[in-house]
Amino acid sequence: MEQSDEELMKAYQEGDEEAMGVIFVRYQKKIFNFAYRFLGQRADAEDATADVFLNLLKTDAFYQPGAKFSTWLYTIARNACLSRLRKHRNCFSLSSAKDSAGGGSDWDLPDPVATGDALHKKEIGAHIQKAVEGLVAGQKEALILREYHDLSYDEISKITGESLSNVKILIFRAREQLRQNLGFLLKEVRS
Repeated sequence: MEQSDEELMKAYQEGDEEAMGVIFVRYQKKIFNFAYRFLGQRADAEDATADVFLNLLKTDAFYQPGAKFSTWLYTIARNACLSRLRKHRNCFSLSSAKDSAGGGSDWDLPDPVATGDALHKKEIGAHIQKAVEGLVAGQKEALILREYHDLSYDEISKITGESLSNVKILIFRAREQLRQNLGFLLKEVRS
C-alpha cells in the first residue's frame, strides 16, 4: 500500500531519507508546472522548484501532520515564486516569453478544438497562455491552482492566505476575464 504524503513526511522527520525521495518524485513535476505557470520563465521555474525542495529539507520540522501536506508544499512554492518575482521586480529582460532554448512552453493546456491540426492547436495554446499570463496576479495564481492543479477552494484559501469567499471571487473574475479575452476563439470554433 502506498504511503500518504503525511506518512512520508513523518518518516522523513524520523530519519528516513528515502521518504523525501518519494515526495520529490511525487511532487517535482507538479511544483515545476505551478512555478512555470506562475513565473512564465523556465529558468525561474526551475530555480523556484529547487528552492521549494531545499526549503522542504530545511523546514521539515515546521510541518505539522494535522495539516494537509500538499497545501503546505504549495504554500512553500507560492512563497518561492513571490520571492523570485520580488527579486526580479527591478530587472528588465530582453528575452521573450519563450524559454531560453527558443522552444515553446510545456504547459499542459487542454485542447479546446479537436481539429487534428497541430499548428492550429499550438496557436490556440499560445492565445490561452498569453491570456492567463495577462491576468491580475491574484486571479492568475488562484486560477492556476484551481484549474491546473485541481486544488479545492479551501486549499487555495490556505495557500494564498485569502478568505474562501475572496478566492471564489478571484477565480470567477479570472474566468470572466479569460472569457472576454478569448471570446474570439469561441466564435472561431463555432464557425
